[in-house]
Amino acid sequence: MAGRLLVGAALAVVVAGCSGGPSAPPVASTTSTVDPVAVCVNQLVYWAKDILGNAKDTGLDYQEMGLDGDQYEALQALIDEARKHQSGGTVPPDWLQQQAKAACTTLAAKPKPTTSSRPGWP
Repeated sequence: MAGRLLVGAALAVVVAGCSGGPSAPPVASTTSTVDPVAVCVNQLVYWAKDILGNAKDTGLDYQEMGLDGDQYEALQALIDEARKHQSGGTVPPDWLQQQAKAACTTLAAKPKPTTSSRPGWP
């Protein structure tokens, strides 16, 4: 009797495995490509508008703004140029976007160092 019960249980497992029941869906490979130029442009335009709009100084440094050193220098140049345009009138609507895109395209084309020979933070 125990032998028949064991064979019956084994047969039930095999049948259940072949029944075509729900199976796990295939893992979808999602590749997300983020355009570094677009990210840079969005950051520079955001912070330029914030600073040019005489927003309250929050005391953020460039790292807290999410910028690297080169992006921060580009932001400062962008703000300086925008202030020159503002003194003579208004900045054209797409001017910030265009200038930021030009700066970020230049930054993206710069070769990135692969190693650091200096001590400290890379």
